[in-house]
Amino acid sequence: MLFPTTLWHRLPLLALAGLLGCSSNSNSADAPVAAARAQNEEKIKGADITRKQLADADFLVKTASNGLLEQELAKLAQARASTVALRAYGPRLLQSRLDALGALRTLAAAKQLAVPADMGKNEQTAYHEVAKLVGPALDKQLLETVVRALKKDRDAFGDMEKQAYDGDIRAFAARYGQPVRDQLAAAEATQEAIEK
Repeated sequence: MLFPTTLWHRLPLLALAGLLGCSSNSNSADAPVAAARAQNEEKIKGADITRKQLADADFLVKTASNGLLEQELAKLAQARASTVALRAYGPRLLQSRLDALGALRTLAAAKQLAVPADMGKNEQTAYHEVAKLVGPALDKQLLETVVRALKKDRDAFGDMEKQAYDGDIRAFAARYGQPVRDQLAAAEATQEAIEK
């Protein structure tokens, strides 16, 4: 359990207050990630919980934002890739990311932690850099961005499999770490096929 039971009754109110308090920052490009982090920090601070538990919460926030980027890139691959290999890879990546994001949101809700509903600023920038391209340039940049995002996930999931304070978060990282590694290998294989 991430929070003491005495705090469980107050957390929904804290979450609501955090959501309402963040609405004035909604014009900021990084508002979804910043709002989720702020809510989690306030909950953890209020519960007098350790930095390791804050790292657990931050893992969920970063993973959600990165997963949303991968999801949108998968959709872009399906819709606009100029190569058959990349168009075929898109649906597999999309399904993998949808599964992981669904499990992540369920876990975050069970722990009463906030995760962003939209990509953070860095992920939005990465997506828009790819989306403005066409043809082979789009394919190349899309795969480079997917590989970079999946490597970030691979490293984060690997760390959390061993270091997460919360057992449920550690189990989530262990369960979804392998699909991330599989998707990374598939992305690199697709990248090789396209470069030939």
